[in-house]
Amino acid sequence: MAVALTKAAQVLTLAGDQAPRAGAAMAELAMLEHATVVVEGERIAWVGPHAEFDAARFPGVETLDCAGKVLMPALVDPHTHLVWAGHRRDELELRLGGADYEAIFAAGGGILSSVRQTRATSEDELYAQSLRRITRMRACGATTFEIKSGYGLDLESELRQLRVARRLRDEAGFRVKATCLAAHAIPQEARGSRAARAKFIDEVCTVILPAVVEAGLADYADVFCDRGAFTKTEGAMVLDAAHGLGLSLRVHANEFGHTGGAELAAEFGAASADHLLYLSGEERAMLREAGVVATMLPGTSMVLGKPFADGRALVEDGVPVAIATDCNPGSCAFENLSMVLALACYGNKLAPAEAVVAATHNAAASLGLAGEVGRLVEGMSADLLVLETDDYRDLVYHAGSPLIGAVYSRGERVVG
Repeated sequence: MAVALTKAAQVLTLAGDQAPRAGAAMAELAMLEHATVVVEGERIAWVGPHAEFDAARFPGVETLDCAGKVLMPALVDPHTHLVWAGHRRDELELRLGGADYEAIFAAGGGILSSVRQTRATSEDELYAQSLRRITRMRACGATTFEIKSGYGLDLESELRQLRVARRLRDEAGFRVKATCLAAHAIPQEARGSRAARAKFIDEVCTVILPAVVEAGLADYADVFCDRGAFTKTEGAMVLDAAHGLGLSLRVHANEFGHTGGAELAAEFGAASADHLLYLSGEERAMLREAGVVATMLPGTSMVLGKPFADGRALVEDGVPVAIATDCNPGSCAFENLSMVLALACYGNKLAPAEAVVAATHNAAASLGLAGEVGRLVEGMSADLLVLETDDYRDLVYHAGSPLIGAVYSRGERVVG
């Protein structure tokens, strides 16, 4: 049966082609006023001005009055670490007291703390914790998620994390793209010598990545190329091995300095380069020419007290921009992508329309899903939000307010 969401004050269709948007195109919402969206099954069947809506085309259609509300694509979260066990609330208090994230990490905390907790947790318990987390994230407006491993750092635990990501897709019904981030950090047991470090990197390339591919558990591979993690040379080894195995690529880049990650993403033609707090004009040009989506993570900048990536410069230099929560147990446990959308305006200096594109269509494009989600056009998946306001800019103006009245995923009303 069809459902017609009628008379919406604004419908943000984002109509256009599947390419990620850059420059002035990042502000193009293709917005309709006093408009209607028809959902039939899992798909969008019709979008247009309400005056042109013909209910007779859809026998038995259910009508929901959306006057005074906004309809827009559901959000797409293209960078999360949402499969983890335990917590790091103690580190939160340390950082609020002045401790530095990199110093905590170097002392064996940070990522390594989550590795210890995740390794010690069964798959079923890890799934249960992650299911609660992703369900809360969906209530905040996101229906599509990229999920990284990286809190295992050994074969068994990395496979366990990725199996949980697949279960969230196959058993719980979430739309998920999975990323193997075995190169997230050097594990404690490999920190004693250069030889041990080299052995771990070789294990990632020759044991973990091949096993992940053989099991069909990942769509992407990622590497944390930055100070305190992996060098550009080491990152290139990991990406080269992943590419050779048929995985698409993503890169944690330039969070702590000009450390080669952005260059690496451009050289390998990665789908996205993420963080990018430190980025020169030359590096922006490299990303643009290579067609890499720049994924900004403003929640992490806020939590760690770090600079915000220069979103204004990325837009002006023609680099397509996406935004994500970076939901993780330490540097940013934020689960609300609609709030992060607002932070991208206040911190990264995006305009509200640009932030909407970054959190929907461009995020979907970075995951190879621009033909499925991120726009409200006929034939695409009916993943959409109903906002309890008559102006989409209230997502920024009233940041953090409970404006999401309903969430639809594949045509099913899953929230509200």
